[in-house]
Amino acid sequence: MRKERLITYQDSLNIKNSIYIDARTKEEYNEATIPGAVNIELLDHNERKIIGTIYKNQNSKKAKLKGVELVSPKIPNLIKKINQLNKKYDNLIIFCSRGGLRSKSLAEFSDLAGIEVYRLEDGYKGYRHYVMDKLENYDFKGRISVLHGNTGVGKTYILKEMEKMGANIIDLEGIANHRGSAFGSIGLDQPYNQKYFDSLLWEELKKKDRQNGIIFVEAESRRVGHSVIPDFFNKEMKAGGDLLITASMEKRVDNIYLEYIKDIESDQEKFIERVLESLTAIKKYIIKKAGKKSYFKLLELAKKGKFKELTRILLEEYYDPMYEHSQNKINNYKAEINADNIENAAKKILNLYHL
Repeated sequence: MRKERLITYQDSLNIKNSIYIDARTKEEYNEATIPGAVNIELLDHNERKIIGTIYKNQNSKKAKLKGVELVSPKIPNLIKKINQLNKKYDNLIIFCSRGGLRSKSLAEFSDLAGIEVYRLEDGYKGYRHYVMDKLENYDFKGRISVLHGNTGVGKTYILKEMEKMGANIIDLEGIANHRGSAFGSIGLDQPYNQKYFDSLLWEELKKKDRQNGIIFVEAESRRVGHSVIPDFFNKEMKAGGDLLITASMEKRVDNIYLEYIKDIESDQEKFIERVLESLTAIKKYIIKKAGKKSYFKLLELAKKGKFKELTRILLEEYYDPMYEHSQNKINNYKAEINADNIENAAKKILNLYHL
């Protein structure tokens, strides 16, 4: 058997044409992993629980023997999956939670099959510490420009258009897997947790923060979905140049409708159900801003599937007054850009910054 190839996450960044293999359960993988990693679970969630119970109630030796019993039938399939990756990548880097038995076992099986792999020292825990240290001590090379504007003006669409034109953008809602629009995160999976948000933010900064460069972002509160924007990034957003994006009510309603059109067309009944849930979740706020009559009208429109009319009322009577209150803190904007035409708005912003 060859000598084990242990590597730190930082050193692994220098390895070309590589892929990370997450040996943890799919539940752990789905919660947070190293971006780009593939999941080849050694033990599933229930099997881990069985082994954990034996370890707790009996001893570690019996727990390990049970692990061998559970894993042995899987070895051919595990090796098959690893070999498929080995054909595509020059270097495979295996990790588990803390660099323990799961990654060690998968690495040893690979070695026995003649496949050379690296094993990540301290596993996902070591990677997480690395990311946290980088973010906590981050020093911006460039600066941030923030797009402000009412719900539905098309800030996200503008960012995406600017990115196509070569600008550096960070889609904070995207890396949080969250929508800030009228109907929230309908149609998306669960918002990402803080760990995965931090990982994706770090990946974006590595690629896009350049000396004297500009990163464009959409204005956000500290909390985006289930995640909190780190202090250093929030501070940089507040210090950045502020742009005000405007659009007609018709365009704003169309923008929001476009965001959800796939969900509406695929299952309108389910969409109505989710919209009703969203309205119920903010019931007290709608009533406070617009009154009970308006709230019940919104419910009626949702039940009838009149989403555009519902959106317009929601914007006029709830979101716009709320946004106006929050924007009183900003004294002046670098520029005001109309976004009835998304492409033109993106071009105007890039011209403003001579990009």
